[in-house]
Parts: sequence; C-alpha cells; structure tokens
Amino acid sequence: MSIALVRALLVLSAHHSSRARAFTTVHGNKLHETPSRRRRSANDAAIRKTSPPRRAGIIDNEMRLTTERSVIIATKMTTASNTNPDPDVDHRRRSRGIPKEETGIYDLYDEYPKSDGSGVKICIMDTGCDLNAAGLNGTTSDGITPKYIDFLDCTGDGDVVMNETVVPFDYATSNKTVEGLSGRNITVGEWAENVGALKLGAVRLYELLPYGVRKRLKRERKEAFMVKHRALISETQKTLDGLNGLNDAPPSEKSDADGDDAKKEAAKKVESEKKELKLLLEQLKAIMDSYEDYGPLMDLIMFKDMGEAEKDNGDDGDDGVWKAVIDLEADGNLVDATPMAPFGHARQIGELAFGSAVTFCIQVYDDGNILNIVTDAGSHGTHVAGIAAANFDSDDDDGSSDDLNGAAPGAQILACKIGDGRLDSTETGTGLIRALIAAKRHGCDVVNLSYGESSWQPNSGRVSRVFADAVRDWGMTVFTSAGNDGPALSSLGCPGSLTAPVTVGAYVSPAMSVEQYSTLPPVGGDDEVVVPLRGASYYFSSRGPTPDGMLPDVCAPGGAIAPIPRHSLQGKAQYHGTSMSSPNACGVAACILSAVRGKGVNCGPVELKRGLMNSAVRAVEVDGVDDPFAQGAGLVSARDCAEYIISNHGKRGQNLAIDVSIPARNQARGIYIRDEVELEGPMTFGVQVKPRFSHSNQRTSSEMDELLSLELDLQLKASEDWVACPDSMRLMSATERNGQTFSVRLNTDGMTPGVHFATVDAIDASDPDRGNLFSLPITVIVPHTKFVSKDEPTLKLNDNEHVILKGNGLDIATTYELVQGVPNRRFLTVPRGAEYATIKLRGRKLGTSTSPRVLVHAIPFVGGDMPNSECQLKRLYAMKDGVEEEYHVRVKDGSTLELCLQLLWLANPCPASIEADIEFHSLDIRSSTLISSQPITITAAKEFARLGASTPLRSEKLNASCSLKSVRRTLRPQSSAIKLGLADLDVQPPSDAEVRSSDSQQSATALGTQIYEMRLGYKFSIEGDKEIKARPSIPSLFAQIYDSPVDSQLWALEDSNSQILAYGGAIHHADPVSLKKGDYTVTLLIRHPNRDVLETMKNTPCEISLTLPDALTCNLYDELDKASTPGLKDDGRSPLGSILLHKGSHKDIYVSRPMEDLPAWVAPGDILVGSLVLDKDKEGVTSMDVLYVAPPKPKKEDSEKEKSDSEEKPDSLEDVVFKAKLDHMAKLRAKNATLYQEHATELKKERPSSVPLLSELLSFALESPVPSTELSEEKWRAKEVELVYNAMQNTNDGPINATTLAQYFGLNEPDKDELEADDEAKKLNKEMKEQRKLLRKTLLSRAALAGDIADKDLSAEAGLSEAVTELKKWVSAACLENDKEKVKLAIILARHARICQRKKATAVSILLKAKKDLSGKDLKQVDEELIKVYGLFDGMGHVGDNLKEGILAHFPVLKRGV
Repeated sequence: MSIALVRALLVLSAHHSSRARAFTTVHGNKLHETPSRRRRSANDAAIRKTSPPRRAGIIDNEMRLTTERSVIIATKMTTASNTNPDPDVDHRRRSRGIPKEETGIYDLYDEYPKSDGSGVKICIMDTGCDLNAAGLNGTTSDGITPKYIDFLDCTGDGDVVMNETVVPFDYATSNKTVEGLSGRNITVGEWAENVGALKLGAVRLYELLPYGVRKRLKRERKEAFMVKHRALISETQKTLDGLNGLNDAPPSEKSDADGDDAKKEAAKKVESEKKELKLLLEQLKAIMDSYEDYGPLMDLIMFKDMGEAEKDNGDDGDDGVWKAVIDLEADGNLVDATPMAPFGHARQIGELAFGSAVTFCIQVYDDGNILNIVTDAGSHGTHVAGIAAANFDSDDDDGSSDDLNGAAPGAQILACKIGDGRLDSTETGTGLIRALIAAKRHGCDVVNLSYGESSWQPNSGRVSRVFADAVRDWGMTVFTSAGNDGPALSSLGCPGSLTAPVTVGAYVSPAMSVEQYSTLPPVGGDDEVVVPLRGASYYFSSRGPTPDGMLPDVCAPGGAIAPIPRHSLQGKAQYHGTSMSSPNACGVAACILSAVRGKGVNCGPVELKRGLMNSAVRAVEVDGVDDPFAQGAGLVSARDCAEYIISNHGKRGQNLAIDVSIPARNQARGIYIRDEVELEGPMTFGVQVKPRFSHSNQRTSSEMDELLSLELDLQLKASEDWVACPDSMRLMSATERNGQTFSVRLNTDGMTPGVHFATVDAIDASDPDRGNLFSLPITVIVPHTKFVSKDEPTLKLNDNEHVILKGNGLDIATTYELVQGVPNRRFLTVPRGAEYATIKLRGRKLGTSTSPRVLVHAIPFVGGDMPNSECQLKRLYAMKDGVEEEYHVRVKDGSTLELCLQLLWLANPCPASIEADIEFHSLDIRSSTLISSQPITITAAKEFARLGASTPLRSEKLNASCSLKSVRRTLRPQSSAIKLGLADLDVQPPSDAEVRSSDSQQSATALGTQIYEMRLGYKFSIEGDKEIKARPSIPSLFAQIYDSPVDSQLWALEDSNSQILAYGGAIHHADPVSLKKGDYTVTLLIRHPNRDVLETMKNTPCEISLTLPDALTCNLYDELDKASTPGLKDDGRSPLGSILLHKGSHKDIYVSRPMEDLPAWVAPGDILVGSLVLDKDKEGVTSMDVLYVAPPKPKKEDSEKEKSDSEEKPDSLEDVVFKAKLDHMAKLRAKNATLYQEHATELKKERPSSVPLLSELLSFALESPVPSTELSEEKWRAKEVELVYNAMQNTNDGPINATTLAQYFGLNEPDKDELEADDEAKKLNKEMKEQRKLLRKTLLSRAALAGDIADKDLSAEAGLSEAVTELKKWVSAACLENDKEKVKLAIILARHARICQRKKATAVSILLKAKKDLSGKDLKQVDEELIKVYGLFDGMGHVGDNLKEGILAHFPVLKRGV
C-alpha cells in the first residue's frame, strides 16, 4: 500500500484518564486501580516527528510525496471551565474535531433515542489501539459498558512460545528465585506462593514497539549512551594529555648512571602507557561509530492460577486461568509484580517501560503454550477507533461547545491488530482473516478496515473470498477505505474494489476546511473576488471505475482530530485520508443500527448498504462538487438512512443481494469504455442479473420458500439519455438459468470530449420511493484527441482551455484552469508505436501573492489485471514563474492516457492556470504491454542477446548502456511441515444459514473450517570475506494479499545463531540485509484451509537477490561479429555510443555478456539481473530488464599431469589395520575412557611417531568427559594436551623436530615442479604439512587452556606467557583454516595482552577486530571476553551493558521466527 505524508495538527495534549471499573493497569510491574474521573491537564507539546504506518488512510495536506515522515505540529490548548447550561436553551454542540454535521448524525440523535451506537459492536481492523488513550479508555455512553470488548493481535507478531522451558517451582525452597532465559536471577513475589511449575520465555522490548516508538527510544537511548561515552573519551584524553605533559618537564641538571636508567625506564613506561591510551581512544571512537541498540531483553513467566477457578468472574473455572508476569524493567525484580490474565478475563492492561509509554495487554493460546503480548503497531488504529466510537465523559470535556466524541460513542469496540509490526505495520492475510473470524466470534455488527493495497484481480483470492463470506454469510457489514491514490480515474485499490464491503471515499466540507485546515477562501477573476469554499472530495481520494466498471459506494468526512496513542506524546492529532472517512461512515452505520433496532428492526448487511446508498446525499445538493467516481452514491445521511431502512424493512427482496455482471466483458460489474477504439465497436451489452441467496448446503423449507416466492416487477431506468435499456424486467430466483439477462445500448455519437457517467437503475415498479434494488454503472471516456486533426488542430473547451494538435500531427498542447476541489482531466489517445510520453508543465498568469501547488497524476492504461500503481506517474508540481518542469511516463499505444491535474487546495485554494505539452516518443523496442515478463535474456550458452530500435514517430537520441547489478538465486525447500493453526484464532466459522439449519447442538466452531499452516525451510550460504546484501522473496506469491491464492505468506531470514535478521511479507519488498560469510535459513509460512493445497505447494521456490559489490558492464554493439566474440579486445572494436536515430530509421543492438569475471560466489544457474537503458537521461521510461544466466565455471588451466588411480600406491595391510584401530578409538572417545586409554597405550607402542595417532590423542584431550575426580576441567585438559605436546617432540621419540620443520618451510620447501618430478619429495612434503598442522593445533589448544587457567588464577600468567610465545612462532590468523580457530586465537592474544602485558586497550583492539572480521556462533565468546575487559575499565559500564543486550540479540535464548 502506498502512503504519503501526514500533517497532524495537535489541538489537545491530554493526560490519559480512566473510568472506575474500566481497567486495571500495570505500571512498572505494579498493578494500580485507575482513579475515577481524573482531571486531564493541558500541556504544551514540542514539535516531534514520527513515522506513519503504511495504510490507506493518511495523506499529507500538501502531498509531499518524496518522504514518509509525518510532521506533527503542536499547539497549546487552554482548558475552559465547565458551566451549567440553561435547560431552556438549545445547547447542541458542534463537532469540529470529528465531523458529524456533514452526515446528519445530530438529526438522527434528535429523532431516535439511544441512536448513538448503543448495543452495537464495531470491529476495528487496524494497527491496534492504545487501550488507555483518552476517550477510549473507559466506557460507552451509558457509563457502564466497557468501551473495549477485547484487544487481539491477529498477526502473531506478539507471540512468544512458552512450552520449551518449563521448570518445577517451590516457593518455600527456591529462595524465591528462578533463573530466567536472559540469564538473570529473577526474584518472585508472593504471587508465586502456590505455583507448582513456571513456564519461562523472553522477548526483546523492541520487538513489541511500534516503529515510531522504537525509533524514538533508540534515539533517546543512543543520546544517553553517547553522553556517557563522550565523557569517557574526554577523561581518557585528559589522562593522555597529562602523560604528554611529563615530556615537557625541564630536565634535571644533575644526573648519574642509576638515575638515568631509572628515568629511561620511567620514560619507557610512560610511552607504553601513552601508546595504550592512544589505542584506547581509537577503540572508544570505534565503539561509538559502531554503536547498535538491540534493546533490553525482558524475561517472561507464565503459570496457571488455579485459585481463579473459584472466582465468579465469567471464566469457565474448571482449569484455572493462565497468567503472565513480565520483567518490564529487565532487572529481575518481580517481587511487587502483578500477574496479568488475558484482557477479556480481567481487563488488565500494562505499560511497557524505558519511556516507551506503550500500553499492552496479553492473550494466551494453545493451552498456555503461546503467550501473546498485544501492543499497537502505530497511531493509525487508535485514531480510527476514536473517529468511530470515542466517548469522552464530563471530565474529558474541555468545557467548549465542541463535541469531542466519535460518531458512535455508545458502541463497543473489538480492536483487532492486522498491521504486523514485523513488517512495519503492513497488513497480512493471516491478520485479516483472523480478525474477521474474531469479529464474528464476538458478535460484531460492523467492521472497519482502513487499509488497502494494489490488487491485480479484485474479487479473487482467499482473503477477498473471506471478506465476501463475512458480509454475505456471517452477517457483518464491512466498511473499507477507497484508498488514497487519486485524483485520476481508475485508482481504486483493494479491498475498496471488492463487491461485498461498503467502500467509502473521502469528502471535505467547507466547515472542515476552515476548522481543520484554516483554509483561506479562494479568490478568482481579475478582480480577485473572494469565492465561497465548496465541499468536495479530497484530491487524494481514489477514484473509480475499476477496470471492470465499479465505483466507491458512498463518501464521508475524510479528516478528523481524534485520539492517538499516548506513546505519540500527544493526546490527539489531525489526520486525513480515506482511512478517516471509512470509520466515520462505520460509526454512522452503528448509530443507524441502534436507531432502527430501537424500532424493532433487525437490519442485515444488504439492507444497511442499500439504505446507505439510496439515502446518500449528492454533493451538488449541498452546493458541493459532485464526483461520482470518488463519492459513489453520495454523502452518507444518518437520519435519512434510518428512515429508509425502517420504512422498507420486510419488503420482498430488500435484504437480498443482487449481482449484476456483463458476461461478454469477463463478468465485469459495470460497463467501462475507455479507449477510442472501443467507441468504434458494438455498443450493445448483455447484462446478467442474479439474486444471491445465503442458504445452507441443504436448504431448509423456509429457504426453499424464499427461492420460490421471489418475484419482483422492476422498472429499469437509465440516468442519461445516451443509455437505452428495457423499461422493465421481472426478477425471479432463476437459479437453474444462472440468472436473468437484459440488454443495454449506448449511443456515444455526439458525446463531448471527456468522461461521461450514467447508471441503469432497477426500481420496484410498485414502490418507486424504495429506490434502486440494483444499479449498473456505466462510464464512457471520449478522448479529447478524437476531436483534433491536422485539418482542425484546435479543440476549444471554454474561453480559457483548449487542446491543440501540434504541427507534427503527434504532440498535444493543452491548457488547464484549476479551481478548488475539481480535478481537471485530459484524455489522450496514445499514437500507434509510442512507448513513453514527455509531459512539460508551465504556470501562467501567476500572481505575486500565490505559489500554487498541483498534483500531477497520469494513468496511461486501464485494462486486464494491471493495477494503476504499476504504471502511473504521480508528482507534486510547484508552479514557479518562468520555470518549466518535465516528467516522463510509459504509455501503451492505442490506449487512453489520462493526464489529471488538481490543485492542492486545503491551505491555499486560489485558482491556477497551467500550460501543458505532451510529446510522444518511441524506440519501438519494448514489449507491447507496460508490464511484461519478457526481459532481455542472455542465456548461459549464448554470448549475446539481439534486439532492434526503430523510430516510427520522430527522431530520437539513442544513448544506451547496460549493466548487471544483482544475482538471483533460486532455492527449493529443504524441509516442510504442515500443522493445524490455533484453535482459538484459526477456525473459519460456517455461514449463519448453515448454523441455523444444523439439527445438532454443535457450536459454530465445531461446524467451522480449520485453517492449516505450512512452514518451508530454505538454506543458503554466503561465501567470501566481503559482506553481501541479500533479500529473500517468494516471486510466485509476491504482490498479492487480497487476491492471493493462500491466506498469507510471511518469511523470516535467520543466521546460524537463530537471530532473525529480517522479515518479509506478500506486498512490499524487505530492505536488503548485509550478510557475512556463513549459513542462513529462510523460513516461509503459508496458510490455507485445504491441506491438499499446501501439499501441492511444498516445493514453492524461494528467490534470494544478492547485490553485486560492483556492477558488471555489458557492452552494446551494432555488429553481430563483435557481439558473438565479446572476449576479443584488440581488434579495434568500440561499443555503441550515443547516436541520433532519424525518424523512420532502424538500428540493430546486440547486448553482450559482461566482460568482467563473475564473482567467485556466483554459481552456475544463478541469474544476473540488471537493466538496459536506451536513453540515460530518461532512465525511468527507457529501461528494460536484462538477465544473464551464469554459465558453468571454466576449468582452471593446469599444466600438471594428473596421476591415475593405478599410479597411486595402495596402503599396506598394516596401515589399513592401524587406521581401523584409530577409527575405533575415536568412537570410544566419549563412551569409555578406560578402554580408550588401553587402546592408546597399545597403539603408542606400535607407532609412537604416528601423526594421526597424536591427532586423535589431542582430540581426546579436548573433547572427552572429564574424570569425576578432577576439580578443574581446564587444568585436566591442559595436562592432557601437554602430554600430547611432549609426545610429539622428537626428543621423546615423537615425529616433530621443530627446528627441522622450521628449516623445511622457511628455506628448503621444494617448489611445485620439484614435487612433481620427485615422488619422495612429494611424500616428504605431505608428511611435513601433516606435522605442521598437528603442531599448530596443539599449540593453539595449549595456549587456549593456559589462557582459561590464567583468567581464573592470575598467578598462572607465566604459563600463558610461555604458551603464547611458542604459539606465535607457528600460528597466525592467516594460517588458520576457519573462523572458529581464529576466534580462539584472538581470545588467546587478548588474554595475553590483558593478563601478561597489562594492556587492556590492546586486548580490546584485538577482540573488536575479530568481531568485525569474523562470523559464526563462536563470536559469542569474543563478546563475552569483551565484557570481561570492559569491566576492568572505570566508566565503561554502559559499553558492557550495551554489549550484553547485543549478545542476547545475536544469540537468542528463545527462537521466534514465523
């Protein structure tokens, strides 16, 4: 989903308040009863920046499209005193924050008692809500019923597995402590007195925080770290400066030999100290530069409270209640902590610590195996919930006449988090489906979803079908935002383009413009006369029609000043978007439901939607700008809708959905004629009408009666005279004929240029006031270019606007007059062969006092399954006198390009005049479709790819280049596992009809459909010493959510330590992650209710995109022989340069394979990916994908003659027997030490100088179990290693003479030719290398054990010093085989520097270098060693604490995954 900026205007910075009995809250592990009627204080708020969630609802007032930051401007508010109103005076309050007058909600309140949503349940599917936000933290309007029903995390991003560590616990004998997974000793309180077992878990704070809060906390914690660190650096520098001052002291006049020696020794010591301090300063600065904050790890404890079973609190009571205690301060002190039960049980909420101010509750699933910590993923959901149903009591009242409440203050809220925090709050299919299931389970009447994404095929896919089920079969009305991708036509996203929900566009009234945006009234004309503001659709509100002709259903106010989470550090904010219009309409619907229920009317989703549309008020009726493409039927009208529902309830077919489609146009839901060529085709269309019944699989008698009795005499009426339709039709169930049909004929002759809209409405002939029972939308676009030609090049639209065909018969010049609230559109038929268009804009008649800002939106093609977001141009144009701006957009020949300009008028709505030139270009080289799966491919066997450029329209510059920038590697799963989803969340309910028809007492859950989940595991490795940026994806399922064939896809990338490095979803690419050398795993989660579907997807490929460190150039030629021999360099060739292709000319282009060698890690079959750019100055519209299939690696040239197997001397029988004995010994190593030693003694007698035997003895010394009689493992192993070390010396009949070995490799090692010519020399070389390898391994182990001993007993430093001295003779990092051995060497050298040389800074330097250069699990030892060293410095506690958090993040104690 695409999102622009938020400008949030703070009008109220409220301290949170709570009602009595509404919540109990947990702060700092302590439970407090929230005081009743706490007075809210008004505070100044500083200017802050936060990052908005990506969703349908938030758009910047001024459309700053280049960034994703929301600027929140805070203003000071003064609290007014309360006054007692005169009962004889009408004190109706205005709603300036959350608009209500526009929807007539006050008229509904007046007409119908208890019409404020009382008794209605609203499900808010969003980022989740702050349970303690003002206006939402108490009750509904009755003062008794809790506002929140429950708060559910439907994404699973707060899940913590709690069944891996279960420990028995006895409060009396345990010393009241238990070791947490963090390694901290946790002290428990009296709450654990009767607990017999504890489940342990852990979670990092940052995994629970919304993006904006996480960013704020990291900034605050970093600054706190840097303050301490800069002080440490300053103190170190001060000490160094003091030592430098010693060198400046005047020399003594007298001296003697002893004194000179002492001074030299002192000077030497000073120089050593200075060197260490300088090194320490370097390391401190390196620590500062590499600072990372992974956040604190909080321990979790869960237990079952059996005492709760006896309480009368609504719980079933038989098995007790699972409770959790969270170490919020991450300090191990839980003495005063209050165990929390699931929110629905005891309504407990807590607040995460460290200044986050994030409210949370818990849920428990799978019989205590999963603890879910529920937090919001951003401010969006709280704002949406506030619009729908906030309820402020008198203490929340600021005493003004402003109505602070949401549309339905009497309604309850079920908060369902569908924005996954792991994906920066993007929605997932899992979250959406679970939320709909939960809404049904909790009996919700209406659902609001203010989210949306692009969709390839509306009404298809698993999630889309569940939305349809929720409305048609489960009896819930779903409201959803139209999207924020306007103002051009055909910009609706999904789920706004689905049939079943109520899709809501965003409308702004004149009052809203003034009150929320302080809009100046526009001035117009030469006299600059003030023009009244008009109501209109927001410029960003997505427009219909969809490619198959559908429009939004209604519109509602699309801006509001509403509560946001406390962690945003302000009480309310002004957001606008269709995300705000949808909950406004949803809240209005809740009020309507409560009103009609008060009259005894039970209204279902079909009746409600039909009532909303038939009672909607067109904008023109309230002196607004009418726009059916954004507003649908019009502005919702609360009282009119309630009256419509009551007066028409029970009439035949009133609660029956009727599907309308055009079979000949792929079952389109409307008629949409967009391209000029279509105007020349048949204009008669068959329309299929089919009633949609929600019946059980085996129809009941009443359902059969409904089928048989349906007979409606309908009058068909066309809204425009260019549409002809039959006068009537008689609608029956017609199930055997799959519906009934009639025809519609369009007469497009004589139509003016532009867009035309009409409907064919079906009205009950016996009751015309009932409104339409179904409607067929018809949109016809007549391109402006249809009316210009070389003979008549000018089309005059009005006195100030025209369209002109330029002299070349190709390009277009046009003018725009822009006024407040009105999108101005030009429709241009793209010339045959055109591939892209250049749009040039110039302001004209600019005044001195205004600088208009204009949104430029061009959609070049609508058709098939391509969403507008894949091909559109959208830019902000700031008009400047004498300045021309140029934009480029890809086009498709023969299609209609819409170029829509709209004034950004919320702050400054003054009119603007613009001139536009549209030039069409082509090199006739691309696929004819805008989005194609046909890249230029250089296969592994072919050295080049061929294509041709032509210029059918005009002369064009060809300034081409080609490069490859990344590698795609395809993986197959190496593991798969399918299991049932959670019984609490993942059982899709049956239809209401199925439940009613069931003759058993089975619950809806028992009749429901269980969802399965499959996890696939993929493995890959990164090779080489340089980091490589990698990004996984699942191409076959990517860019699909609502239209995906599965419920969801979510992947996690983790390293060999099980640290999660990145998450990715279905719609937005994750950022690439820099990976070191090592092994990595991608785990993919896919869900579906049909296990067989998952079985067929067990081999779903995963693609890893690996960024090349340097782009590889592919040369371009215009001659075949050059391209087919790309390896030649000295034949005078030169690549294709910049040339001008004259109109009508042609040029062959050959793209050769890259000349540079491929990186060593590129494997055969990998795909190298890049682009061919035809004009470097217009890369965005002239680029094409290029693929190069990596060929098999060339065989390395080798002049050595390989010996055949027959030339190799076979091992003797004695050698074979000896090796077998060694193998047998290795198996005894960990099983039977006594027998092992017996075999070892025997073999040492047989071959005392055997290198393989000594290697095995060394392995025994390092790996075998330590005898129980030994007190120190390190000393015992050191003793055993020393025995091996002594045994290998030639002075003890061992094989190794260190002097001879050194001479051999230092002076006498033969070269390759000598070895090849002399078999004896070759044999000797092999033996010498084996001896050196054994010596190095022994010396490394010997020094490591000496370091372990000296680390615990400083008196043993001499042994460490001697071992390191010997080690350095033979071992360096370069000669070691793997990172494990290099880590061991780094720790040895660091301990030697710290213990033997008293050089702590040197130790830090060694360890930090190892940390930077090496990878793998053994780096944990480096971090632990660093913590020891940091602890020896004064003032480095903050560094050690930060590193401890890093260890727990890099080496997780509890795996999360997906």
